[in-house]
Amino acid sequence: MHSLPDRPLRLVAIVLLLLTGVLTGAQLAKTAPLIGWYVETIGMTLVEAGWVTALIGIFVALAALPAGFAIARIGPQRAFVVASAIIVPGGLILAATTAPSLIFAARMIEGLGYVILCVGLPSLLTAISPSGWRGPVLAIWSGFVPLGYATSDVLAGLIVPVLGTQSYLLGVILLFAAMALASQVVLRWLTGVPADAVFAPEGASSVFSVGVLLVALAFGAFVLQSVALFTFMPTFAALPGAFLFAPALVALSTPLGNGLAGLLVAGRAAPFMIVLALAAFVVTALAAYVAFVTGGAAAASFGAVAMAIASGVVASALFAVIPFLVSRPQAVPAAIGLVSQAGGLATLASPPLAAFIIERAGWTGYGWFLGLTGLAGAAMLIPLALGPLIAAGRRQTP
Repeated sequence: MHSLPDRPLRLVAIVLLLLTGVLTGAQLAKTAPLIGWYVETIGMTLVEAGWVTALIGIFVALAALPAGFAIARIGPQRAFVVASAIIVPGGLILAATTAPSLIFAARMIEGLGYVILCVGLPSLLTAISPSGWRGPVLAIWSGFVPLGYATSDVLAGLIVPVLGTQSYLLGVILLFAAMALASQVVLRWLTGVPADAVFAPEGASSVFSVGVLLVALAFGAFVLQSVALFTFMPTFAALPGAFLFAPALVALSTPLGNGLAGLLVAGRAAPFMIVLALAAFVVTALAAYVAFVTGGAAAASFGAVAMAIASGVVASALFAVIPFLVSRPQAVPAAIGLVSQAGGLATLASPPLAAFIIERAGWTGYGWFLGLTGLAGAAMLIPLALGPLIAAGRRQTP
């Protein structure tokens, strides 16, 4: 991995895997634009249609950590092949059926493949990236869900009016299959890919280090905050005079933070990444106060955008630091699984918790909730920022 004679080809593989990640996010998001179709055409209730979209997220909440340990045993490249072989049939069934029972079965199949990809793809990117690239690559990877939502929205807008809903679902899964296949072809041309080897199971033993646990807790705080922001932003923006522009611009601002973090962490070691995440958490807290506590449409609009951008920086910096907090490369998949599981649990908890706060304390209480959650995330990182626990990050991972 040090000489890397195939560096240009390796870069191609990384780009293809990142694009595959975006299309993985699109598998999660692709049913969101179809809620009305499931209700009006298929005959589902609104709750059932909501579960069609939410079902995959439950797999992450329940199985990300076990998936991480499994990937540590078989290697992320093999896991990528297995996950692709699972999610593609599930997507094809979903595109072919209008029976509610088969729709739910297809989403469960997709969910199994999705949770493996959520852990396996960043682990594979870590394995094939030169040490100086790992931080930026994982920083960019962390935006795969919002980019997946944007991709599915664009494809739905282009395909559904012309070819219909099921053609749209077929197109989304075929795009994923094509990108995954292209990634596999390029990966087979690479030399010295650590992912080719079976990872020893004991390599995951360091996943429960204090550093990884703190990052997982911080990531949970990030997801609790960001999901609450994006879930209820359209509701807030619909209030008369509350917002200056379409709330979709808030979500689309998040990848700007991912890109900014990717640039900032290039060539940096773990202490910088931790401080960057901590500072970005503080920015989210300040922006939440400006947006929802101070009052005014301009403050709400630009405060929410600033919060979304800072959230992108938080997610990217936290993902980028993971490989630097484990004692052995074999522990990376399990560490990513732990962090992802914390995020999955927070995803389930965030909407009902935020709704409860809005009902009891209004939008001002919502702002305080978002701000205090950001400060809680920052607090989780203070012990790491102080130094002793991050000794592993003072050197680049070999």
